[in-house]
Amino acid sequence: MNPKKFPIGLIITIFIGITLIYFSPLDSQLGPVLKLVYLHGALIFTGLFLFAAVGFVGIASLLRNSLKDLLLDIERTAIVFWLSAAIVGNIASELAWGGIYWNEPRLKVIIIISLISLSVYFLSTASGNDKIKSILGIALSSIVFLLILSAGKIMHPVNPFGASDSSIRFFFGIITFVSLIISIQIVHWLSQKRKET
Repeated sequence: MNPKKFPIGLIITIFIGITLIYFSPLDSQLGPVLKLVYLHGALIFTGLFLFAAVGFVGIASLLRNSLKDLLLDIERTAIVFWLSAAIVGNIASELAWGGIYWNEPRLKVIIIISLISLSVYFLSTASGNDKIKSILGIALSSIVFLLILSAGKIMHPVNPFGASDSSIRFFFGIITFVSLIISIQIVHWLSQKRKET
């Protein structure tokens, strides 16, 4: 892939994602707010995918120092998607429930992961030791999934899309897939930009 043409591909993929969200089906309970829920869910799943990748690349970078830059590119992308998911989720909460429920365990976990991931990224970029960067990446990935798996739910639905009709599940699946493709493109773009400098 030509790095100079890459942003065009990214723009096209983002446009496809926006189009899918625009034409996505609604339900009688949330109405148009469901479009934000589609986006929030897709961003969360993509963020988790990227944090998992951080862990795997972190392990691999212990053996190959050349992967340390890729590790940081994935961390940066994961943070952007995760923070975006937090913002969109809070907007959806405000519109759907009439407020942001700060005692919601899922929201607390999202905020904690945001703070931890930002801290790990800044520590990694400040560190001149490649092994420390790798270990921090592995630790970040592990902490993210431990927190997610242990988080309870109060207002947050148990399985909002799994309990929906097939058209809503289909659109959520394809929107999430497009979000994953966007994240991979961004990581690749960051990698190419770094190599050019």
